[in-house]
Amino acid sequence: MPPKKGSPKKITKKATLQPVVTERIHVSRLLHLDAPELELHAGRGRLRIAVYAEFFPVAYRDNGAYKGLDIDLIEGFCRSAGLKPQYVRVRDWFDAWKKPSKWGERVDLAIGGIGRAAHRTSSSIEWTLPYFTVRRTIVYNLKNPIRRFPEDVTGVVVGTMGSTGMNDAEERLRQKFGDAAWDHLDARWNSPDAKDIQDLLDGKIQGLMRGSFVGRAIVTQHPKQLGMAEPWDASPKSLGPYGNEVFAFPCRRGSGLAAQLNAYLLRASHNGDLARLVRKHNM
Repeated sequence: MPPKKGSPKKITKKATLQPVVTERIHVSRLLHLDAPELELHAGRGRLRIAVYAEFFPVAYRDNGAYKGLDIDLIEGFCRSAGLKPQYVRVRDWFDAWKKPSKWGERVDLAIGGIGRAAHRTSSSIEWTLPYFTVRRTIVYNLKNPIRRFPEDVTGVVVGTMGSTGMNDAEERLRQKFGDAAWDHLDARWNSPDAKDIQDLLDGKIQGLMRGSFVGRAIVTQHPKQLGMAEPWDASPKSLGPYGNEVFAFPCRRGSGLAAQLNAYLLRASHNGDLARLVRKHNM
């Protein structure tokens, strides 16, 4: 009997990886040698991926092509699993992690620098192991530096509404400015990276709240105009279940993707591929 219209298609892909343990991506358990069957939304070996592409250098568009750390990781996984990536662009960063849980969206996982946090839980979502640990920093214009945060803040700093970085910035700025903290904060919703960086270059804002690796990549592009503060750990109130801020991939529960991606991330960490990708993107 043919499958019902709209039902997922099964793709069998048996893994032959030997289990390894690495501290780099916080792995504390072994994976089974045989990965489960993949049950995906699309047929013909396609993997449908929701991507938030306004997060340089993790996921962004360059001349119409998707690029970044997450793109390289997922496309490497697809090559190893015999899958073809099919991207579905997401404009709303705040709810990007939920996309695999919504049947009508018809996506299997989401990418774009998505932090695994205590409030991002769903019975329909299964997270992969973390693949990157994030620290906080602020990128500033060298003409008006913020070498110490929040002590050197005199103007306005920009962050992403609802993000760990923005929540951490608000808590720290309240220590200096009290109830006037929001006079120095601009929480932007789905603002393109290019606009935020240009505003900083033009002196319209004093600082840009970012993860330390993103900050480093931005400064690398504009070394004569921008600098960044020494990275720090986010405040405990902003952290996820791992005790620090980590990136992971939310997958549709029951698809089998999380287990196969975990095996791939383990191998990439063990053989140095993950570290090479991090260096490639100046992170």
